[in-house]
Amino acid sequence: AYTQRPPLSRPIGVAAECKAKLEGLGFRVDGADNQNLAGMKAAAQGWIKAVESTLFRSAEEDELLAAQTLGRHVPRASEPPLVLLFVFCGHGCAGRFFPVDCGKPATAEETFCFFEDLLFRLFEALGGKHLFAKRPSWQKTVGFRGCNTEDDDLGVPTWHLPGVKILVIIESCRRLTGEELKAYEAERARITHGKRHLLPCMQAMRPDLAALGGAEWDAARLAFLSRLGAGAPQLMLALSSESTTPSYDVVFLRSICESLDKPVRLGGILERASMDTIRRTGHKQKPVVLSLGATGDDTIPLQELVLAPNSVLQAP
Repeated sequence: AYTQRPPLSRPIGVAAECKAKLEGLGFRVDGADNQNLAGMKAAAQGWIKAVESTLFRSAEEDELLAAQTLGRHVPRASEPPLVLLFVFCGHGCAGRFFPVDCGKPATAEETFCFFEDLLFRLFEALGGKHLFAKRPSWQKTVGFRGCNTEDDDLGVPTWHLPGVKILVIIESCRRLTGEELKAYEAERARITHGKRHLLPCMQAMRPDLAALGGAEWDAARLAFLSRLGAGAPQLMLALSSESTTPSYDVVFLRSICESLDKPVRLGGILERASMDTIRRTGHKQKPVVLSLGATGDDTIPLQELVLAPNSVLQAP
């Protein structure tokens, strides 16, 4: 329970329901409730070590299969993809989660950073060593529309197991703070100023002056995760609200949890949860779902994956 912030009554119950459903689907589930910063980091590190162990066993099985086939590469038949699921529900802001004893206002040192403490460490475990040694686009404070350019050279990693699928669900307020808030406000001011003396017909020819809201900010700031090389993990980020806005009453995560064990594609589950959240909150909260990572490989897209076993999808 939070000691310096409003208590949250629903997350524990929703987390328990999600855990039960995922375990019923065959997932190994590592959970941690009401943690301080050290506990959050320990839980994240423990989960990443479990991922590394899974990758190590997979590599051993490949080596054994190669030895049995005299070095010829024979893929294992009907091997399911490695699916990783991370869920956070609690107080936070854009890119940061608040421990239960976090001060108010929160400093960066008191918070759990989604990127530095989890996502980048996970990518390193999957084969992206030194991938984020340079500051990536999400931390830049200038050149918003230019953050998708080629100057973000993140290196060419060798992924241990191509085709890994990662679903991240974040149920938290996502207000911008500090340096990123200043960058967001400066970009909106630049767009407003640039449109002052332009006719509407000319504005359509200036993509650098397109409307900028929280969802557009999220998409551009996280675009670097789509440029991680061949065989990179498929990553889907399901954010309960767009940047600059709060989240209400765990509505988004509850809606997702209701359909987790149903024979429905992940993309359909998230789309329905997004519409349900907008309706229940009177359009005050608009979730953002981003598909990032590898594209064009032979594996099934993450949004088309069905978690429920022995499910038969009917044609529309």
